[in-house]
Amino acid sequence: MEFESIRPIISGLLGGLLAIAFCIALARWVPRIFNGKNAETLIRQNRISIGIANFLLFLGLLVGICIYMSGFLLNDDWRGLALGAGGGSIAALAALPLVALVTGNRPKEAYVAFAISQKTPVPLLYGVLVLAVALFVTAATSLFMK
Repeated sequence: MEFESIRPIISGLLGGLLAIAFCIALARWVPRIFNGKNAETLIRQNRISIGIANFLLFLGLLVGICIYMSGFLLNDDWRGLALGAGGGSIAALAALPLVALVTGNRPKEAYVAFAISQKTPVPLLYGVLVLAVALFVTAATSLFMK
């Protein structure tokens, strides 16, 4: 067996181990208490908001895949990923406070509960989502300004 044939397996295993180590290192910055409520209570009270936000993020990624599959953009064009991930991020960021208000919860608690449910520090999660929104705006602008 040649090294070239098992290299992708080794690379995948090392990447997975690094991702696990990274998540463990970040775990200490994930909030455990917010507004006097523990993490489990926040997640339970905001489970509808969290579920809808997760669904919208996933739907955004599916839309990005459909953009490529439809032939609207070439497979090596970054804008399809930016439109999908950014659109999903916009929808999730908008849905969290709206669903929280409809269900009688506080929007700020919904944002923190979503971060806790993703096991990600609040600034990191929303930094990535806002970056995806900025990429969406850039991609949409580049498509329509031709």
